[in-house]
Amino acid sequence: MNKLYLFSILLLAALAITSCGDADPEASVKNEVDKIAEELKETVDSETDKNIETVITTDEEGNQMVTKIETKEDGTQVKTTVEATAEEIREIVEKGELLEETKLTDGGNSTEAGTTDPIEEEDTYDFHAYEKLNSLLSTYVSYAGNVNYSGIKSNKSKLDDIIKEFESNFPGSDWSSAQKLTFWINAYNLYTIKLIVDNYPTTSITKITAKPWHKKFIKLNGSTYSLNQIENEIIRKRFNEPRIHFALNCASKSCPVLLNKAYTPGTVYGKMTAQTKRFLNDKSKNTFGDKEVQISKIFDWYGEDFTKGGKTVFDFINKYRTEQLDKQKITYQEYSWDLNK
Repeated sequence: MNKLYLFSILLLAALAITSCGDADPEASVKNEVDKIAEELKETVDSETDKNIETVITTDEEGNQMVTKIETKEDGTQVKTTVEATAEEIREIVEKGELLEETKLTDGGNSTEAGTTDPIEEEDTYDFHAYEKLNSLLSTYVSYAGNVNYSGIKSNKSKLDDIIKEFESNFPGSDWSSAQKLTFWINAYNLYTIKLIVDNYPTTSITKITAKPWHKKFIKLNGSTYSLNQIENEIIRKRFNEPRIHFALNCASKSCPVLLNKAYTPGTVYGKMTAQTKRFLNDKSKNTFGDKEVQISKIFDWYGEDFTKGGKTVFDFINKYRTEQLDKQKITYQEYSWDLNK
């Protein structure tokens, strides 16, 4: 029932009642309206409780969200999701409103809530969400990018399961550019971890073999790739995206930190920008002075990626820093290949 319509009817009734011989009609009307408003609130709250169910979920960034599923009078259901506050979570749990599972239908316009039938994995599985990889990274990689390789090795079945997932899902013509780029960035980082774990303990990726990036061990879609091929022949060649250098991790201390979350098609560009800014503001990898700057060897090795179209390395760096560079002398830091553990 429309709340305004209901309140209008009750207010007119109150005015009619109090207009008959009341000594103080204004005060009487106020009292009656307050009483009716309280009854209306109870009615609406009761109706709302019956028609709205609530569930706490977690988005891909790890934020807790409150999803409310409202059942309309015609039986249709509408889902709204907002970031949850600690107070909301506490109240929801205390009231026992937390739904065990929900299932979206009709393209997200309606929701079947509180179903007792289990949701088949095939119905909900989305490779592009990279849930298994995200779980691995959030478990074994710190925010600072330190990797617990021994922990991964002791639970290697988890890593092997993700490898099989990548082997079963290869970029196709129906994939978007963001989906393809995300796949190859995640694949590079995943197989770098695999290379270390398969040869762990080691103090450096360079101790495994003289040219670890040329080692062909990545089996995808009937072909065997090296890390070098993924980076240079696929990612750099196909996507023309210099920010990828701050998303790829070579398992070494001087590399940009390994993000402890998986990239997804919806976050890959934003996360590349964030990783670029983070790398440039890391004083262990770049230092900026008034007369001289000492920057990562990455800008030397892949200089052509940062200077296309007549641009300079400073032009690229200035896009991601508040303090602008001008004519400082450039030197390059020594690169540490010590393992990022």
